[in-house]
Amino acid sequence: MSEIARAERAFDSHTHLNHPRLLRKLAQVLSRAQAAGVREMIVVGYDVASSRVAVSLAQEQQGLWATVGVHPHDAASVDEATLDELRTLARSPRVVAIGETGLDFYRDLSPRDAQEQSFGSHLALAAELNLPAVLHCRSAQDRFLAVLRERSDASAPLIWHSFDGSLEQAQQAMALGAVLGFNGSITYPRSEQMRQVAAALPIERVLLETDCPYLPPEPRRKGDNEPANLPLISRQLGDARGVGTDDVLRATTANARRVFRLPNN
Repeated sequence: MSEIARAERAFDSHTHLNHPRLLRKLAQVLSRAQAAGVREMIVVGYDVASSRVAVSLAQEQQGLWATVGVHPHDAASVDEATLDELRTLARSPRVVAIGETGLDFYRDLSPRDAQEQSFGSHLALAAELNLPAVLHCRSAQDRFLAVLRERSDASAPLIWHSFDGSLEQAQQAMALGAVLGFNGSITYPRSEQMRQVAAALPIERVLLETDCPYLPPEPRRKGDNEPANLPLISRQLGDARGVGTDDVLRATTANARRVFRLPNN
């Protein structure tokens, strides 16, 4: 991990350190992240309970920031009380975005109409609070982009995490103000198109993420993913773009701090 150790700071823009699998070994996970040079991380809420934990972690641990939201898998549970609690949680100065929210037509764990309603409500909440929105999309790109085009307030930044769409879809998203997050999937043998897309994008529209504990990169596919694996992702992105790992880390860290509107150190 010498490449990342030489960087001033690396930023993991999408983690689930609030997931029970990582919470029970959090001290070790954070220690390994620090050793790898990953100094700042976004802890992303995926339901109300995990959003509460995300806020608590961000308040307790230096270098952590939180988002609050309900994943599309649980969209059917979103009601006004849910949105009120997210609004209250978002008052913490450590909350930097709303989400993750979006559409998942791959698993369809919530009805699609409920997903769209929740998605729209999250976008409206982000606009109300003047916060960025962290977005999830799987097997729903066309409808997902249509919802983004229909939103009434387009001023807040959009973070499309775990991007796996086409270059055309990436360009449409960027036209709507989105930045795109790439994670361990970019290291997989089957992900040549993803690498080509990542290589073609303006670097200022790219973020690095682990999505831990999910999607561990090659060659660490067994076990839980962790922020300490970010160097493997950055190396793959650098190889795809024909640039050094340090260049990728400097750019994506600056991008994350800009998009999440973090204060200067």
